[in-house]
Amino acid sequence: MLKKSLIAAFAIAVGVSPLVPSLFADSGSFSTNLATAAWDYDYFGVERLDLDDDISGPDQFADTVFLTQTSELCEYADLCDLVDLTILKNGESMTIEGVDDSVTDTFWQTAQDDRFIFRVPSEDEDSWGMIYEYDPETGSLNELVEIVRQDTDLDFVSFATEGDRIFYTTISEEEGDGTMDEDSGDIESHLNVVDYTSGFERDDFSYLLTAPWQEIVDVQDGVALVRFQFEGGYEQLWLINQTDRTMEAIPDTWTDPGAEIVAPHFMSDGTVEFFRNYRQFSYTQGVDETPVEAGGAYLSWYVDPAENVQVEGDYSAWVDDENGLYVSQDGNASKFGVALNGEFTLTDSAIYFQNIDGDYLCYEFDSGAWETRAYHVTDAYEDIRVGIDANGDVWYENLTNGYLMNIGYGAAPSLTDREHAYWQGADGNVYQVTFSPLIDLERPEVEAFASYDGSIVYLVSDRQMWTIPNEQVYFSWFDSWNDVLRVSESTIDVYLDGYEQMGDLKFAPGTRVKAVSNARVYVIGSDYKLHWITSETVADELYGDDWNQDIIEVNDTYLWQYATGDNVEDGDDVRSI
Repeated sequence: MLKKSLIAAFAIAVGVSPLVPSLFADSGSFSTNLATAAWDYDYFGVERLDLDDDISGPDQFADTVFLTQTSELCEYADLCDLVDLTILKNGESMTIEGVDDSVTDTFWQTAQDDRFIFRVPSEDEDSWGMIYEYDPETGSLNELVEIVRQDTDLDFVSFATEGDRIFYTTISEEEGDGTMDEDSGDIESHLNVVDYTSGFERDDFSYLLTAPWQEIVDVQDGVALVRFQFEGGYEQLWLINQTDRTMEAIPDTWTDPGAEIVAPHFMSDGTVEFFRNYRQFSYTQGVDETPVEAGGAYLSWYVDPAENVQVEGDYSAWVDDENGLYVSQDGNASKFGVALNGEFTLTDSAIYFQNIDGDYLCYEFDSGAWETRAYHVTDAYEDIRVGIDANGDVWYENLTNGYLMNIGYGAAPSLTDREHAYWQGADGNVYQVTFSPLIDLERPEVEAFASYDGSIVYLVSDRQMWTIPNEQVYFSWFDSWNDVLRVSESTIDVYLDGYEQMGDLKFAPGTRVKAVSNARVYVIGSDYKLHWITSETVADELYGDDWNQDIIEVNDTYLWQYATGDNVEDGDDVRSI
């Protein structure tokens, strides 16, 4: 079997990693993750992170992987709406204490302009707290704006983000009219807008409602999509334009008492999409008199909508009560099949699910092509995919070079970058995997041939043919002699006549070699040149603690067959050789 397949078993080992700085370091700063155990393999390492038992996640939105737990600031956990937020990136983590727990709400996340923005409430009576943004590209945490609390404010309800503006709502006592009866006793709702780059704030709207509760669920082009709940439990959607200072209820969105409006959001063309009474509707202001039903598919009433409906860009997906999988685009819903156990993953370019026959399917929206995979994809980063199969095995795949590895066991994994993935194990612990940059080295699709009686073994790829000069070179490409396909001598002659002869085969990309009389260790690049690994620190980063094992030693003159390439001084250098 080719080594390029890299099918690796996740076996329990006995090694324990040395203690490193605590995961829960000073709030707001990154530190190296603490692990209680570690397992090293040829192309990746797995660590079991040392976390509290009540940790939740990992979850993901806006290219950020994070964990949450009830905040240590909470005196009474059952009555507290604060969480301690831990962001994972590049094998490190940053914890922010006392974050509003709305950060865990998948539908609230759609209101944040595809950015990781959250609020840290304040105990100061003059402030509702600070709005922060985490930038996954730079790993920085940035203060955006502090929400000032007015004297008449009773509650802070919600906020949403568009560009440099924060839209937020509050509930206040109605201000008096200057007479002896200063307070009317009525409740007033406010929609406010802050431009956090200029500091300019507008308090555009105040409106009197009966027993108001409100939530900004999305905002686009200065128009806020707001869900109200009125006395008796009735809900309704409104469009509030902060520029034109107008309010308009979306027709026919008034619900029965206790019924919910689920997953309301804007699409890119300004159309509002939402679920009411378990059916999906769309509404375009100025075009539709009333909301238009998308396709007649019910949401499953057996599953919490927050765990059922997924929204990515202009696509939304969900399952019905029989696990029928539906995808909506431009307000039109289509059934894509039946998702086993109701599980699926929606991205802005594809949908992944396992059907009732057990096949793991992928549908690409742009090409309209169906593809069968070896596992259910749960996350993607550039050309990297991770996912899980029906046995709970966690998988990694590099689409560029075809590397496929079983890396662990547990629940849906998430990627933070090319080199790190996280998942929750079956034991409830969170696991971190670090991938070697060597996985990114490309190898061509190859086959080995020899005649029934011959001793010469050939490698064939893309109508080119090499002679394999020795066992050392052969075993850098293959795992065993069983990978050699025995054919007739006449078949070998056909290859020799019809294929381009490339001479002796070189070591496979990623192979470590050194000359007998020289301490320098080289890695063979995708360019088949020698690249000097400049230090033990770099070697340990690439190969782990046993980096000095399995290095192929050759005669000094043998390496003259190879040209020299750029030195390898860190993991990123490997991807360029």
